[in-house]
Amino acid sequence: MAFDSVSPFLLKSKLETPALFKLSRFKEVIKRTKPHQHDGYFELIVLLEGAGFHWVDTQLIPIAPPMAFFLSPGQVHCWQLTAIPKGYVLLFRPDFIDPLHSPDLYPLVQQLEQDREVMLTDTVSVTDLLTAIEKEYQTPTRHSPVVLRGLTQVLLARILEFRTSEAPVRTGREAVFRRFTDLLRKPVNQTMRVFHFAEQLGVSPQHLNAICRRVSGRSASELITHQVILESKRHLLHTDQTITEIADRLCFSDPSHFVKYFKKKTGHTPVAFRKMNGY
Repeated sequence: MAFDSVSPFLLKSKLETPALFKLSRFKEVIKRTKPHQHDGYFELIVLLEGAGFHWVDTQLIPIAPPMAFFLSPGQVHCWQLTAIPKGYVLLFRPDFIDPLHSPDLYPLVQQLEQDREVMLTDTVSVTDLLTAIEKEYQTPTRHSPVVLRGLTQVLLARILEFRTSEAPVRTGREAVFRRFTDLLRKPVNQTMRVFHFAEQLGVSPQHLNAICRRVSGRSASELITHQVILESKRHLLHTDQTITEIADRLCFSDPSHFVKYFKKKTGHTPVAFRKMNGY
Protein backbone atom coordinates (compact mmCIF):
# COMPACT_ATOMS: atom_id res chain seq x y z
CA MET A 1 0.00 0.00 0.00
CA ALA A 2 1.26 3.48 -0.84
CA PHE A 3 0.01 7.02 -0.73
CA ASP A 4 -0.34 9.19 -3.81
CA SER A 5 2.26 11.95 -3.92
CA VAL A 6 -0.29 14.68 -4.71
CA SER A 7 -2.33 15.69 -1.69
CA PRO A 8 -5.91 16.95 -2.17
CA PHE A 9 -5.45 19.31 0.77
CA LEU A 10 -4.21 22.86 0.54
CA LEU A 11 -0.57 22.96 1.63
CA LYS A 12 0.33 26.07 3.61
CA SER A 13 3.86 27.16 4.34
CA LYS A 14 4.09 29.95 6.90
CA LEU A 15 7.69 29.14 7.76
CA GLU A 16 10.03 29.97 4.94
CA THR A 17 13.08 27.82 4.27
CA PRO A 18 15.74 27.80 5.76
CA ALA A 19 14.10 29.28 8.89
CA LEU A 20 13.67 26.80 11.74
CA PHE A 21 11.50 28.95 14.02
CA LYS A 22 8.85 31.67 13.87
CA LEU A 23 6.52 33.37 16.33
CA SER A 24 3.62 35.65 15.38
CA ARG A 25 0.34 36.91 16.78
CA PHE A 26 -2.82 35.03 15.80
CA LYS A 27 -4.66 37.13 13.21
CA GLU A 28 -7.48 38.98 14.94
CA VAL A 29 -10.18 38.30 12.37
CA ILE A 30 -13.24 36.07 12.33
CA LYS A 31 -12.62 33.49 9.65
CA ARG A 32 -13.45 30.07 8.29
CA THR A 33 -10.50 28.33 6.69
CA LYS A 34 -10.42 25.40 4.31
CA PRO A 35 -8.92 22.10 5.51
CA HIS A 36 -5.17 22.35 5.00
CA GLN A 37 -1.81 20.92 5.99
CA HIS A 38 1.43 22.64 6.96
CA ASP A 39 4.66 22.08 5.12
CA GLY A 40 7.07 20.23 7.39
CA TYR A 41 6.79 22.04 10.71
CA PHE A 42 5.14 21.80 14.13
CA GLU A 43 2.65 24.46 15.20
CA LEU A 44 1.76 25.57 18.71
CA ILE A 45 -1.28 27.85 18.93
CA VAL A 46 -2.07 29.58 22.23
CA LEU A 47 -5.52 31.19 22.15
CA LEU A 48 -6.29 33.70 24.89
CA GLU A 49 -9.61 34.87 23.43
CA GLY A 50 -12.04 33.74 20.74
CA ALA A 51 -14.86 31.27 20.09
CA GLY A 52 -15.91 28.73 17.50
CA PHE A 53 -14.50 25.37 16.51
CA HIS A 54 -11.19 23.87 15.44
CA TRP A 55 -11.14 20.79 13.20
CA VAL A 56 -7.99 18.70 13.80
CA ASP A 57 -7.98 15.61 11.57
CA THR A 58 -11.15 13.80 12.70
CA GLN A 59 -11.89 15.88 15.82
CA LEU A 60 -14.13 18.94 16.00
CA ILE A 61 -12.88 20.76 19.09
CA PRO A 62 -14.84 23.65 20.68
CA ILE A 63 -12.68 26.73 21.22
CA ALA A 64 -12.79 27.67 24.90
CA PRO A 65 -9.88 30.00 25.69
CA PRO A 66 -7.45 30.09 27.26
CA MET A 67 -6.17 26.94 25.59
CA ALA A 68 -3.30 25.61 23.53
CA PHE A 69 -3.34 23.45 20.41
CA PHE A 70 -0.34 21.46 19.19
CA LEU A 71 -0.13 20.23 15.58
CA SER A 72 2.42 17.94 13.96
CA PRO A 73 3.60 18.12 10.35
CA GLY A 74 1.03 16.68 7.97
CA GLN A 75 -2.01 17.04 10.21
CA VAL A 76 -5.15 18.38 8.53
CA HIS A 77 -6.95 21.20 10.31
CA CYS A 78 -9.19 24.21 9.76
CA TRP A 79 -10.84 26.95 11.78
CA GLN A 80 -14.50 27.91 12.20
CA LEU A 81 -14.19 31.08 14.27
CA THR A 82 -17.24 32.96 15.51
CA ALA A 83 -15.50 35.61 17.65
CA ILE A 84 -12.32 37.62 17.22
CA PRO A 85 -9.37 35.50 18.40
CA LYS A 86 -6.31 36.72 20.24
CA GLY A 87 -3.20 34.70 20.88
CA TYR A 88 0.12 33.48 19.54
CA VAL A 89 1.31 31.06 16.87
CA LEU A 90 4.70 29.40 17.31
CA LEU A 91 6.18 27.38 14.43
CA PHE A 92 9.30 25.24 14.39
CA ARG A 93 10.80 22.58 12.15
CA PRO A 94 11.91 19.11 13.33
CA ASP A 95 15.54 20.25 13.15
CA PHE A 96 14.78 22.83 15.84
CA ILE A 97 14.04 20.02 18.30
CA ASP A 98 16.68 17.58 17.06
CA PRO A 99 17.33 15.30 20.08
CA LEU A 100 21.06 15.42 19.34
CA HIS A 101 21.11 19.17 20.04
CA SER A 102 18.01 19.55 22.22
CA PRO A 103 17.71 16.31 24.21
CA ASP A 104 15.34 17.85 26.76
CA LEU A 105 13.08 19.59 24.24
CA TYR A 106 12.19 16.61 22.04
CA PRO A 107 10.49 14.55 24.84
CA LEU A 108 8.24 17.55 25.62
CA VAL A 109 7.07 17.62 22.00
CA GLN A 110 6.37 13.88 22.20
CA GLN A 111 4.16 14.43 25.23
CA LEU A 112 2.24 17.31 23.64
CA GLU A 113 1.59 15.16 20.56
CA GLN A 114 -0.39 12.78 22.77
CA ASP A 115 -2.99 15.36 23.85
CA ARG A 116 -3.06 17.98 21.05
CA GLU A 117 -5.14 20.46 23.08
CA VAL A 118 -4.54 21.66 26.63
CA MET A 119 -6.78 23.90 28.71
CA LEU A 120 -4.81 26.67 30.43
CA THR A 121 -6.16 27.48 33.88
CA ASP A 122 -3.57 30.22 34.43
CA THR A 123 -2.15 32.26 31.56
CA VAL A 124 0.30 34.54 33.39
CA SER A 125 3.36 32.27 33.14
CA VAL A 126 2.52 31.25 29.57
CA THR A 127 1.97 34.80 28.29
CA ASP A 128 5.12 36.03 30.06
CA LEU A 129 7.13 33.37 28.24
CA LEU A 130 5.48 34.15 24.91
CA THR A 131 6.27 37.83 25.38
CA ALA A 132 9.91 36.97 26.08
CA ILE A 133 10.06 34.72 23.02
CA GLU A 134 8.49 37.43 20.87
CA LYS A 135 11.04 40.00 22.03
CA GLU A 136 13.97 37.64 21.39
CA TYR A 137 12.59 36.67 17.98
CA GLN A 138 12.02 40.26 16.86
CA THR A 139 15.39 41.57 18.10
CA PRO A 140 17.77 38.66 17.52
CA THR A 141 21.39 38.45 18.65
CA ARG A 142 24.05 35.87 17.87
CA HIS A 143 22.89 33.80 20.84
CA SER A 144 19.18 33.97 19.94
CA PRO A 145 18.93 30.38 18.58
CA VAL A 146 20.06 29.03 21.95
CA VAL A 147 17.82 31.44 23.86
CA LEU A 148 14.78 30.60 21.72
CA ARG A 149 15.30 26.86 22.23
CA GLY A 150 15.59 27.39 25.96
CA LEU A 151 12.51 29.60 26.22
CA THR A 152 10.52 27.22 24.01
CA GLN A 153 11.51 24.31 26.24
CA VAL A 154 10.26 26.16 29.32
CA LEU A 155 7.05 27.17 27.49
CA LEU A 156 6.22 23.58 26.51
CA ALA A 157 6.98 22.38 30.04
CA ARG A 158 4.67 25.03 31.49
CA ILE A 159 1.85 24.06 29.11
CA LEU A 160 2.31 20.37 29.97
CA GLU A 161 1.81 21.23 33.64
CA PHE A 162 -1.83 22.01 32.83
CA ARG A 163 -2.49 18.51 31.48
CA THR A 164 -5.03 16.48 33.44
CA SER A 165 -3.10 13.25 32.83
CA GLU A 166 0.60 12.61 33.06
CA ALA A 167 2.35 10.56 30.38
CA PRO A 168 5.71 8.95 30.96
CA VAL A 169 8.72 10.66 29.43
CA ARG A 170 10.32 8.33 26.89
CA THR A 171 14.07 8.05 26.85
CA GLY A 172 16.40 6.24 24.46
CA ARG A 173 15.47 4.85 21.04
CA GLU A 174 13.75 8.16 20.19
CA ALA A 175 16.01 8.84 17.21
CA VAL A 176 14.85 5.79 15.25
CA PHE A 177 11.24 6.18 16.38
CA ARG A 178 11.22 9.85 15.44
CA ARG A 179 12.62 9.11 11.98
CA PHE A 180 9.97 6.41 11.56
CA THR A 181 7.12 8.75 12.50
CA ASP A 182 8.55 11.44 10.21
CA LEU A 183 8.50 8.96 7.31
CA LEU A 184 5.02 7.80 8.27
CA ARG A 185 3.67 11.35 7.99
CA LYS A 186 4.94 11.84 4.44
CA PRO A 187 2.41 10.58 1.85
CA VAL A 188 4.93 10.65 -1.00
CA ASN A 189 4.71 7.40 -2.97
CA GLN A 190 5.34 5.67 0.32
CA THR A 191 4.97 1.88 0.53
CA MET A 192 3.21 1.40 3.84
CA ARG A 193 4.86 -1.81 4.98
CA VAL A 194 7.11 -2.44 7.96
CA PHE A 195 9.97 -3.90 5.93
CA HIS A 196 10.03 -0.82 3.68
CA PHE A 197 10.38 1.58 6.63
CA ALA A 198 12.90 -0.69 8.35
CA GLU A 199 15.03 -0.71 5.22
CA GLN A 200 15.06 3.08 5.05
CA LEU A 201 15.97 3.31 8.73
CA GLY A 202 18.74 0.72 8.52
CA VAL A 203 17.21 -1.66 11.06
CA SER A 204 15.44 -5.01 10.85
CA PRO A 205 11.63 -5.16 10.85
CA GLN A 206 11.77 -7.00 14.17
CA HIS A 207 13.98 -4.31 15.71
CA LEU A 208 11.70 -1.53 14.41
CA ASN A 209 8.67 -3.27 15.90
CA ALA A 210 10.47 -3.62 19.23
CA ILE A 211 11.45 0.06 19.28
CA CYS A 212 7.89 1.16 18.46
CA ARG A 213 6.43 -1.03 21.20
CA ARG A 214 8.86 0.29 23.81
CA VAL A 215 8.35 3.96 22.88
CA SER A 216 4.65 4.06 21.96
CA GLY A 217 3.16 0.80 23.23
CA ARG A 218 2.21 -0.18 19.68
CA SER A 219 4.02 -2.14 16.98
CA ALA A 220 5.20 -0.54 13.74
CA SER A 221 2.45 -2.33 11.82
CA GLU A 222 -0.18 -1.00 14.26
CA LEU A 223 1.15 2.53 13.81
CA ILE A 224 1.06 2.09 10.03
CA THR A 225 -2.56 0.90 10.20
CA HIS A 226 -3.42 3.90 12.39
CA GLN A 227 -1.89 6.24 9.80
CA VAL A 228 -3.75 4.62 6.89
CA ILE A 229 -7.07 4.89 8.72
CA LEU A 230 -6.31 8.46 9.77
CA GLU A 231 -5.50 9.41 6.19
CA SER A 232 -8.71 7.69 5.04
CA LYS A 233 -10.79 9.64 7.58
CA ARG A 234 -9.12 12.91 6.57
CA HIS A 235 -10.21 12.37 2.98
CA LEU A 236 -13.71 11.24 3.95
CA LEU A 237 -14.30 14.22 6.25
CA HIS A 238 -12.49 17.04 4.49
CA THR A 239 -12.82 16.31 0.75
CA ASP A 240 -15.68 15.52 -1.59
CA GLN A 241 -13.77 12.70 -3.25
CA THR A 242 -15.65 9.51 -4.05
CA ILE A 243 -14.83 6.22 -2.35
CA THR A 244 -13.21 5.06 -5.58
CA GLU A 245 -11.03 8.18 -5.73
CA ILE A 246 -9.95 7.78 -2.10
CA ALA A 247 -9.18 4.10 -2.59
CA ASP A 248 -7.10 4.96 -5.64
CA ARG A 249 -5.28 7.78 -3.85
CA LEU A 250 -4.38 5.48 -0.96
CA CYS A 251 -3.31 2.85 -3.51
CA PHE A 252 -5.70 0.08 -2.56
CA SER A 253 -5.99 -2.54 -5.28
CA ASP A 254 -9.68 -1.71 -5.74
CA PRO A 255 -12.49 0.18 -3.94
CA SER A 256 -13.96 -3.00 -2.44
CA HIS A 257 -10.62 -3.78 -0.76
CA PHE A 258 -10.58 -0.29 0.73
CA VAL A 259 -14.17 -0.63 2.00
CA LYS A 260 -13.44 -4.02 3.62
CA TYR A 261 -10.20 -2.74 5.18
CA PHE A 262 -11.85 0.41 6.57
CA LYS A 263 -14.83 -1.50 7.97
CA LYS A 264 -12.59 -4.13 9.58
CA LYS A 265 -10.54 -1.47 11.36
CA THR A 266 -13.34 0.98 12.30
CA GLY A 267 -16.54 -1.05 12.36
CA HIS A 268 -18.12 1.22 9.72
CA THR A 269 -18.06 1.46 5.95
CA PRO A 270 -16.57 4.66 4.51
CA VAL A 271 -20.03 5.82 3.41
CA ALA A 272 -21.50 5.16 6.87
CA PHE A 273 -18.60 7.03 8.48
CA ARG A 274 -19.33 10.05 6.30
CA LYS A 275 -23.04 9.96 7.14
CA MET A 276 -22.31 9.64 10.88
CA ASN A 277 -20.33 12.88 10.65
CA GLY A 278 -22.96 14.81 8.72
CA TYR A 279 -21.54 14.41 5.23
